[in-house]
Amino acid sequence: MIDELLIAQSLIKYYRTGTGWSEKKARPVKAVDGVSFTLYRGETLGIVGESGCGKTTLGKCIVRLLDPDEGKLWFNRDGETCNILMLNKKDGFDMRRRIQMVFQDPYGSLNPRLNILGAFDEQLRIHGFGDRAKRREIVAQALERVNLQPDYMYRYPHEFSGGQRQRICIARALAMSPELIVCDEPVSALDVSVQAQILNLMKDLQKELGLSYIFIAHDLSVVQYMSDRIAVMYLGKIVETASADELYERKLHPYTQALLSAVPVPVYGAKKERIILKGDVPSPLAPPNGCRFHPRCAHCREICRQVEPELREIGTTGHRVACHLYDGKNE
Repeated sequence: MIDELLIAQSLIKYYRTGTGWSEKKARPVKAVDGVSFTLYRGETLGIVGESGCGKTTLGKCIVRLLDPDEGKLWFNRDGETCNILMLNKKDGFDMRRRIQMVFQDPYGSLNPRLNILGAFDEQLRIHGFGDRAKRREIVAQALERVNLQPDYMYRYPHEFSGGQRQRICIARALAMSPELIVCDEPVSALDVSVQAQILNLMKDLQKELGLSYIFIAHDLSVVQYMSDRIAVMYLGKIVETASADELYERKLHPYTQALLSAVPVPVYGAKKERIILKGDVPSPLAPPNGCRFHPRCAHCREICRQVEPELREIGTTGHRVACHLYDGKNE
């Protein structure tokens, strides 16, 4: 039986651009605009797309750093499904322990004035993880899980390399015994060799602890390596979802095709047809009518300019795409 851990239904998050009297007249930035997906227990869902497509905003909505304007987030908590956006203060506090986040900048997410023990101890104390000796033991175990010495807890962030700091950030998330970790570009600031170490560590921890990941990244080869399924976002919406292998073998949406054509081929002398998109990404202040990708799409039809396509399943493999090319209405 497939165990659903998190279900997002029509999540919407708009940023207000005006201030004071002008706020009502200002157009909102539609960062996340009706996003729906399902995450299964023990699975990694990769989220890819251009800068500004809403990936990070979506991640912050999931961990409740931002409150969505509309939509529902269903979480399977101890066998019971609850909408975490509607929880009271006490239950919402417990949910924050279950869903953790690893940020892009490992140095910026650590307080330079606190040593590692202090950074860990603050959250453990707030969530009632035993006395000081017990919390110190939890910190030591978390550091050992990411292949760092327990006595590193007495050092400060500036004493570590970038890779070590990111391991510390992962350990800090693990110390809370979460079920889901949202990873926002966790290796983009690291060298390639260090990236491989961190990614392998995360996969090992997932197998050992049964974790689920939402993995947000720009590097498509990294996303393919880490993910069981991938969701492609464009201008606040998901335009295609499929298993990692299926998406790379049979990419359907024109935007996905262009995105994956930019992935380098690690074979000397190999040639690959590159799809160059024309024009710029439309402003999220005023997204185009119909399909949001139609101003840059080489297959644009009249219906694409007028009707927004639905995210519909193609075939029986769970491959879903939002494109009129596959709904029989593009004549």
